[in-house]
Amino acid sequence: MNMMIKMVWLFSSLVLMVLAGCSADNTSKSNQLEMVDSASRPDSEVRHARIYLYDKGRITTEIYSEEIHKFEQLDSTMGYQLDIDFYDSTGQVISQVVGDSGVIRENSGQLSIFGNVVVINEEKTKLETDYLFWNTTTDKIYTDAFVRITTDDGVLTGWGLEADQKLSSYQILSKVSGTAKDVDKFIE
Repeated sequence: MNMMIKMVWLFSSLVLMVLAGCSADNTSKSNQLEMVDSASRPDSEVRHARIYLYDKGRITTEIYSEEIHKFEQLDSTMGYQLDIDFYDSTGQVISQVVGDSGVIRENSGQLSIFGNVVVINEEKTKLETDYLFWNTTTDKIYTDAFVRITTDDGVLTGWGLEADQKLSSYQILSKVSGTAKDVDKFIE
């Protein structure tokens, strides 16, 4: 009988340890899932936002977005349905950009815009592409996607682009084709 009590006690102890181990594993997995879930949640969300960027007290950029998600640890701010105006030193709009979404990385000064990207400058030059990158420290825009540039003088298409943010100086990188009223304007 004494042996039977010891066996029941030993078996009960094993069952409790197994249950405690399963419980700890579930809690650990649950905590890990919560940490992953909270890392994927934005630190803040704003709807119908208008953001102004300044340089020495003057507005350089106005960004409107239907929805903005800020991720502090990832240095990422995501915007949806973007409408961006860039201003010169006199406060005049020098170019406008629209796109389906975008990511701003403040520490590196990078803005990436994705989906139905359209840029129009003050001379009405129009750039259309799938995605575009803007480096705020150099004020240069670039992409390796297909581009279409429409001006009063004609239409150029090709793959890849490097340009200034005003879109007054640009270079299509490969497979360039198009139509032009005055070809000499496009040849350097």
